[in-house]
Amino acid sequence: MGERQNTILPVLSGSFESQPAAFDALAYSAKTMGILIGAWDVDVIREVPDVRLAHYFRPAIVARIQDLQAEDDTVVVIKPSALSAAPMFPPDGSGFRLLGRFAGLLDPDA
Repeated sequence: MGERQNTILPVLSGSFESQPAAFDALAYSAKTMGILIGAWDVDVIREVPDVRLAHYFRPAIVARIQDLQAEDDTVVVIKPSALSAAPMFPPDGSGFRLLGRFAGLLDPDA
């Protein structure tokens, strides 16, 4: 197992009926920009967000993300990929808001 690596991770939020619905909206929005994504490119989080976000971020950053999330019920962490490098993502009308780009840790084997 490799050592966790420092990285900058974009984080989005939105409100969706389910985790699959959020992923489908994300994949559709990416496709409109010519980017194809897979489940390995993102972590769509609806359940126990504080625990799931703690896999990536320090407690202070988790608290900041949850504060910015406000009433949205879904958070998306974008892992390093073509999607994370897209400067205009998410596009208007996607149902997502960019909460920011945060310093985090990523397990290269995950």
